[in-house]
Amino acid sequence: MPADPPLSDRKSQTPKALSLVARQQLLLINGVLDEVARNYLARLHREINELIRCLEKKQTGAGFSRRESKDLRDMLKRISDLQIDPERGRRKDLKKIDALIGELQSTVERW
Repeated sequence: MPADPPLSDRKSQTPKALSLVARQQLLLINGVLDEVARNYLARLHREINELIRCLEKKQTGAGFSRRESKDLRDMLKRISDLQIDPERGRRKDLKKIDALIGELQSTVERW
């Protein structure tokens, strides 16, 4: 995020001027937040869709080995154990989902 040029004489800046600069910076952060959130969600959606494609490919192909079937049961257990509260909109819930996707990807990569 590009920073505004430094304030020329900080001692002579009035609280009103400082408040206006802070407001502008917050508006910039607000816009960046939207972009970061959009890209983050797009990445998670891509990763979930890749997991789905992998499962579909495996199902229509040779099928699942005994170890892969055990992995599937473990994956389903991890998914069902996911405890989040979407209404709260917390970062920790996003982290839990991101971590779960990473764990599932690691499992599928072993196949």
